[in-house]
Amino acid sequence: MIDLPLINKVLVLLIDLIGFWLSLLVYRQNPKGKLNKIFVFMVVLMFLWVNFAYFARTIGQDQIDLAELFLKIAWFVTPLFFTFLYFLVIHLLKEEKEYLLLNKIVLFAGGSAALVVGFTNFIIKGIEFVNGDLAIIYGIGMWFFLGVGFFLISATLYPLIKAYLKFSYERREKIEYFLIGILIFYLGNTIFNIVLPSMFGIVRFYYLGDYSAIFLLGFTAYAIVKRELFGIKIVLTTLLVSLIAILLLFDIFILTQEPLTQLFKGLLLIIFLYFGYLLIKSVLREIALRAELQKTYKELEKLDKAKSEFISIASHQLRTPLTAIKGYISLIREEIYGEIPTKMRRALRNVYISSERLIKLVNDLLNISRIEAGRIKAERTPLYLGDVIDSVVEELKNMAKKKGLYLRWEKSKKKLPKISLDREKIRQVILNFIDNGIRYTEEGGVTIKYEKVDGKYRVAVIDTGPGMTKKDISQLFKTFTRGSIGQRTWTGGAGLGLYIAKKFVEMHNGEVWAESKGEGKGSTFYMEVPIK
Repeated sequence: MIDLPLINKVLVLLIDLIGFWLSLLVYRQNPKGKLNKIFVFMVVLMFLWVNFAYFARTIGQDQIDLAELFLKIAWFVTPLFFTFLYFLVIHLLKEEKEYLLLNKIVLFAGGSAALVVGFTNFIIKGIEFVNGDLAIIYGIGMWFFLGVGFFLISATLYPLIKAYLKFSYERREKIEYFLIGILIFYLGNTIFNIVLPSMFGIVRFYYLGDYSAIFLLGFTAYAIVKRELFGIKIVLTTLLVSLIAILLLFDIFILTQEPLTQLFKGLLLIIFLYFGYLLIKSVLREIALRAELQKTYKELEKLDKAKSEFISIASHQLRTPLTAIKGYISLIREEIYGEIPTKMRRALRNVYISSERLIKLVNDLLNISRIEAGRIKAERTPLYLGDVIDSVVEELKNMAKKKGLYLRWEKSKKKLPKISLDREKIRQVILNFIDNGIRYTEEGGVTIKYEKVDGKYRVAVIDTGPGMTKKDISQLFKTFTRGSIGQRTWTGGAGLGLYIAKKFVEMHNGEVWAESKGEGKGSTFYMEVPIK
C-alpha cells in the first residue's frame, strides 16, 4: 500500500462531495428531465474515473494485478464520461436535432474506445511502479485511444463555442462559466494525462489530470448559482454547508487520532448535516416560491401589455366619433342648422362640455398606451420656455376670470436663454399644472414662476386651493390616482394628467414634484429640466 500525499485524499474527497451535491440538486430539480439525468450519469462516471484511478495508485506493487484492474476501470469510464459530457452540452444548448450524425459518431466512438481499453490489452498492456509512482505500459493502440479522445473533446467544444458566439448576451452568460470549466478540464487532461506520460515519460503528475475534474465541477457549480444553469437557483448556502462538512470530515479523519474524540465529532457532524439539510430545504422552498412569483409577474406583464394594446385600439376607435359629435354640437350651437329653442341651449352646452371631457380622457388614454409602448419620443427644438408659459396663460385666463380667480405670471426681469425642449409636450405639462390649479381653487388664484436654479430651469405653479396631505402627495403622478381633497372639490378628473406630465418631463431628463403645507394651505407643483 502506497501512502499518497494528504492533498490527494483531500482533493478526491472534495471532488466526490461537490459532485454528489450537484447531482443531487440537479436531479431533484427535475427527476424526469433528460438533461438532469445526463448530468447525474456524467457525475457517476466521474466518481468511477477519479476514485478507481486513486485506488490504483494507492495499492502498490504488492497487488499489481488489482491495481491494473482498477486502472482499466478508470480508463474504461473515461471515454464514456467524455461522451456524456458531449450530450450534456448538446441538450443544454437544445440543439440535439441539429447534430444527429455527430451524435451517432460520438456515441459509437466513445463506446468503442471504452470496450477496447476495458477488455483488451490493445491500449494498456500493463502497469509498473517507478519510485512509488504508477507508470502505464502502453499498447500499440494508444494512438487510437488518443485520437478518439481528441475527437470527443473537439466534438464537445465545437457546438458549445459555436453557440456561444451566436447567442445573445443573456444566453451567453448562462454558459460562459460552464465553457471555462470544460476548457480547463480538457487542458489539464491533455497536459498531465497525455502529453507528459506518453511523450516525456513523466508520470508523477498524472493524478493532476484526473483531479482537473474539480474545475469542471467548480465552474459548473458557479454557473448554477450565478447563471441559473439547468434552470436552478441554488444559493451559496449549499456550498457553504458542503465546505463546512468537508472541513469537519478532514478534522475527524486526519487531525483527530483518539477514537472517543472522533466519535464525538462524528455525532456533531451528523447533527450539523441534519440542520444543514433543513436549511438547504428551506432555501430551496423559498427559491421555488420566488420562481412562482416571477412566473406570476411575467403573466401580469402579459396582461398589462394586452391592457395597453386594448386601450390604444379603443382610444383610436373612440376619438374619431367623439370629435365628430363635438363638431356637430358646435355647429348646432352656432345655429348653422337653424335657430335653437332657448330650453335646448343649456342642454347642448352640457353635452358639448361632456364631449370635450371625453375627448381629453381618450387622448390621455392614448398617450399612456403610447408612453408604455415606448412609441412617444421627445422631439426637441430650441425655444424660450417663457413663451410657452405665455401661450398657456393666454389660453386659461378666461377660465380663471369666470371663477373670479387671479392668474399671475411673474416673469423674470431678464429673459432666460433658449432651451432644447419638445414644445407640445412641455406645454401640456404646464397646461396641466395651471389647469388643475384653477379647477381645484375656489378663492384666491394661481401664480406661475419661472427661474434658473442650480443649473436647471424650474417652473413653479402655486395655487391657494385646498392643499394636500402627505398621503395625497405620495399618490400623485400615478395612473388613475387623485388626492382625496381634490376628489371632493372636483369629481370630473380621471387621475391621468399628472402621470402623463411626469413621463413627458422624464423624457427631457427632468423631474416633477409637488409640495403642500397641509389642508387649506394651497399646493405648489414643480417642473425642473436640465439646461442643454
